[in-house]
Amino acid sequence: MDARPRRAIGAAAALLAVSAFMAIGAATAGAEVVYNNVPSPLPGNFASIGLAATSSTEFGGEIELAGTARSQPTITVVMSSWACQSGGWNTSNCMTPKPNRTFKVPVTIRVYNVGELEEGPIAERTKTFKMKYRPSEDAVHCTPGHWYDATTAECFHGLAFPIAITLTKLKKMPKRSVITVAYPHSSGPAESLNVSTSEPPENTLSVGAQPVEEWFANSTSPEMYCPGATDVGKLGPEQGVGCQESINYQPVFAVSAN
Repeated sequence: MDARPRRAIGAAAALLAVSAFMAIGAATAGAEVVYNNVPSPLPGNFASIGLAATSSTEFGGEIELAGTARSQPTITVVMSSWACQSGGWNTSNCMTPKPNRTFKVPVTIRVYNVGELEEGPIAERTKTFKMKYRPSEDAVHCTPGHWYDATTAECFHGLAFPIAITLTKLKKMPKRSVITVAYPHSSGPAESLNVSTSEPPENTLSVGAQPVEEWFANSTSPEMYCPGATDVGKLGPEQGVGCQESINYQPVFAVSAN
């Protein structure tokens, strides 16, 4: 679940589950959940996309909302932190001696009309979050570079946790839209910050629909698109010739609205 599959995908579980519940619960108090791809309980980590690792400025997916609530949506995004307070996950010396310590990263959520990406987002908002470091690696229970989740007896590279942004100025979110996540990632621990993804066999989607089998990215790396894609270097789906190997990884999002 933690490995970076395909071309570009490169604290206890109980506490994570509570965090996910609180993030979505706070967002949906008095509101309706109209899309949910966030499982409960939240696992220690997911497969994920790192903006730094994939030379991307935005990453997201197309969603279809259920129900009728559309006003002032709250977007919950499950991040995946591979950041260590010292050392690195890929050098077998990742240490996080102060688990409560965080690092700040401004995150921008954008909503686009389907088929009108070049027109720009219909809504966006930036908010600075305190991001988590992943736990120290456990050489006793895991192979090098992994941390150990004692609750589930699983080993992971990254740590999954939710963040949420309310788009207060968006009065009516389209039933079908493209949601993207963007954040600065050129230096510091944000270089090891990813967006969590899931695939259909994991059965994480519980509300709403995923109309297309592609993610959406704005990247200078051709590996974020299918062979033959014509939208490399700008925001678009990975669709193209020769994508039969695609496994339909989708961002781990939830949306609630009034």
